[in-house]
Amino acid sequence: MENEKKDYSKTVNLPKTDFQMKANLAQREPDFLKELYDAKIYEKMRAKNQGKKKFILHDGPPYANGNMHSGHALNKILKDFILKYKNMKGFDTPYTPGWDCHGLPIETQCLKELKTDKHKVDKKVFRKQASDFAKRFVSIQREGFKRLGVFADWEKPYLTLDYKYEASIVKVFGELVEKNYLFRKKKPVYWCSSCETALADAEVEYADVSSDSIFVKFKIVELSDTLKDKQNLLKDYSVLIWTTTPWTLPSNVALAFSPIAKYVACEYMLNGKVEKIIVAKDLAENVKTKIKAESFTIKAEIDGKNLEYIKCQNPIVDRKSLGILADYVSMEDGSGIVHIAPGHGQEDYQAGLAYKLDIISPLNDRGQFTKEVPEFEGINVFKANPLIIEKLTKEGTLLASIKINHSYPHCWRCKKPVIFRATPQWFMGVDLHDLRNNLLKEIKNVNWVPKYGESRITGMIQTRPDWCLSRQRLWGVPLPIFYCKECGEPILDKKIIDKVVEEFKVHGAGIWYEKSAEDWLKSFDVQCPKCGKTEFKKEEDILDVWFDSGVSSEAVLSSGNYDGLEFPADLYLEGSDQHRGWFQSSLLPAVAIKGTAPYKTVLTHGFLVDGQGRKMSKSLGNGLDPLQIINKYGADILRLWVASCDYREDVRISDEIIKGHTDTYRKIRNTIRFMLGNISDMKKEDIVKFADMNEIDKYALWTLNEVVKQAEAGFENYEFHKTVKVINDFCTVFLSGFYLDALKDILYCDKVNSKARRSAQSAMLEIVTALVEIMSPILTFTMHEAWKEIKKIKQDLPEFVTLVDFPKSNEEYKLEKDVLAKWETLVRIKQQVLAETEKLRKEKIIGSNLEASLTIKYGSNFAQALNDIDLINIVFGSWDIKLEKSNNAEEISVVAGKSGFEKCQRCWRHIDHIENGLCKRCADATTSL
Repeated sequence: MENEKKDYSKTVNLPKTDFQMKANLAQREPDFLKELYDAKIYEKMRAKNQGKKKFILHDGPPYANGNMHSGHALNKILKDFILKYKNMKGFDTPYTPGWDCHGLPIETQCLKELKTDKHKVDKKVFRKQASDFAKRFVSIQREGFKRLGVFADWEKPYLTLDYKYEASIVKVFGELVEKNYLFRKKKPVYWCSSCETALADAEVEYADVSSDSIFVKFKIVELSDTLKDKQNLLKDYSVLIWTTTPWTLPSNVALAFSPIAKYVACEYMLNGKVEKIIVAKDLAENVKTKIKAESFTIKAEIDGKNLEYIKCQNPIVDRKSLGILADYVSMEDGSGIVHIAPGHGQEDYQAGLAYKLDIISPLNDRGQFTKEVPEFEGINVFKANPLIIEKLTKEGTLLASIKINHSYPHCWRCKKPVIFRATPQWFMGVDLHDLRNNLLKEIKNVNWVPKYGESRITGMIQTRPDWCLSRQRLWGVPLPIFYCKECGEPILDKKIIDKVVEEFKVHGAGIWYEKSAEDWLKSFDVQCPKCGKTEFKKEEDILDVWFDSGVSSEAVLSSGNYDGLEFPADLYLEGSDQHRGWFQSSLLPAVAIKGTAPYKTVLTHGFLVDGQGRKMSKSLGNGLDPLQIINKYGADILRLWVASCDYREDVRISDEIIKGHTDTYRKIRNTIRFMLGNISDMKKEDIVKFADMNEIDKYALWTLNEVVKQAEAGFENYEFHKTVKVINDFCTVFLSGFYLDALKDILYCDKVNSKARRSAQSAMLEIVTALVEIMSPILTFTMHEAWKEIKKIKQDLPEFVTLVDFPKSNEEYKLEKDVLAKWETLVRIKQQVLAETEKLRKEKIIGSNLEASLTIKYGSNFAQALNDIDLINIVFGSWDIKLEKSNNAEEISVVAGKSGFEKCQRCWRHIDHIENGLCKRCADATTSL
């Protein structure tokens, strides 16, 4: 009884570590961040691999017009995983972050602040304010990205408003001029009448709208030669067209028929009146339904090709419309006849070129009709629709008006509907000098991840129109072009452009507005090549902001202005929407000038959606501020969320989802903490070599080898979720559920220097070191903290975990097949043991496995695994085990109960032969105490 009162707790080897159980990430990470940046961690990572092969990840520039959002966090963290991993693999990984600083969103916000519009503003004052605005948000976003644990050359980013960058933009423009890729033409482009500017394809998004769908008659006024024999038959007939854009009718110049379809001259009975109209034969019944006719009679059948060159009267303006043929005329809906307005549509424009039609677009920058349409002058096109319908109704040319819901292009910034409008613009020709085919060839040379990215961008390049480079805005890089004041002929001269480049390097693009055309051209002998005059004016338009970022491969990678970068980049990594954005705008100038893509691999991630799968939007109020997440959970939890998701699809985020990742984090942290605490008394000389280790520890290191291989494969394939799963399973299933659970008795209760304990500690030191190294690209702050504890034992390690090499599988850690088979069997049986003892714990029969008795019935297939009772006591955590052989070779069963053995007062094992309250092992361990 006296022994029962003794306190043996001070004789037990309890874990000791400064690696706390509670992470307190939100509070402690800022201190870790300061420590890392004070130590110049980015510079040390670069220095570590100086002179070695480079891995260039070129940063796509986020827009400098707002705070960091969750999409930024996803993107930057993914890039950080890759660069930290590649650096650990021995690559020199320069990372120059960038920002897109020009463009409409910044301009719009600054004009609001100035309470003016672009027509009244002082350009010099405005550009200074826009620059300050962009720089302010660069600073805000930069601090946010740093707080995420992203390492980069933050003090030397590239900004598209930097003088040297603006000069590079104009330099690339000059090279495209020299190679004859640029031209000016009146072509239809996406136009936002609210923002008063042309838009790139990537600046257009689609939303459902309700539109007027109308059926309109164009009276035939002249038949083609092939239809002269039907002169009398077709007298008083009209061609019926169908359109969802009534406002384009004043610009109509033609009517398109399918060359392979059959058309019919029909008499429709409508409200007691006969309507004589020509429609496609296949759609005659559809027309009857849509115009609500009582009946129709076919009077003649006509081949579509014979309707070419007929002439009809435009019902809105005094103009004749020419019958033309077009392969794209659909027989799915409408009347089978398309009204053609080349000034308001890409297909219409191409048809207009083929037939040399007038390109009419009687609209001003605000989308209002000009004096060319006097009846509707000054009226916005979208407000004109009901007026046009009213006019058509009065004149008896409207047969039906129906409201339909359909998808329509909208401006990505102001969210208002856009139009196709033909205005004189500067274009980069996609079909010049076989560029389109060259682009398609280069796409095949790029590694697209996921693979479907290749087919996606291929389809876009195959069908994309010429690139409209000019924008009617203020905040950007001006087009370096001059025009003859007399005749308007443009002057595109490489020598003059080179002069602009040199001026921009010193003074920035703002100098364009400070110097007159005469000042710019005074050192050149320039005269108009068309009329011979010598007075010129400057271009007022700026370059498309996508051109700014698109030439970054030249301005950043090739220029030599940024440390360590090279062309082409090994990797571009952005959202999948950039197949139609930055990936294209980067590809075109690079292939045109250098003949090669600017990237070797393109990796894309999906969009962020909320927990219910809905797109993030201000109206729904379902966005999550990453800084709020960090302040609540810590950046490492956000990083673990990024690493755990399959980002190639749309990615879900919500507070509940983030909170769920704290459980995974806690399991990994606690596993690391357990090992750190149990190796804290080790010194370097205590480390046991693999050959001298106990077999269980050898098996653990063999398992570690497999984990290292799988974790590395996850990083190599950019499948970070697989790496996280491997590590999580290793921590929870193998380490906590098997290996470390088996070692507890040895670690706590063996003599400090026992062979078994030092063997276990040596294996754990190897395991925890590898775990911290593997997870350091993902859990930046946590592994930085853990590394400090490891260095207390391995003092010769590098200062920071990010400065080590990625762990390699150790060829020494090999086990014979029969040994591996034995341990794999023991792992399986341990799962059965845990299942049975868990039942007893739930029923409160036992408190831990140490109190359990186990009866294991086994067949001959399991004999080798169960032939060492001392080993299975340790593995199964019970010292009251009975083994019973079965005649069934495949049988393995476990029955658990409460042990009848006495409890050792020191190690708490229920074990036979207790003397004076202690088992023999514990009595020996306390002899000298």
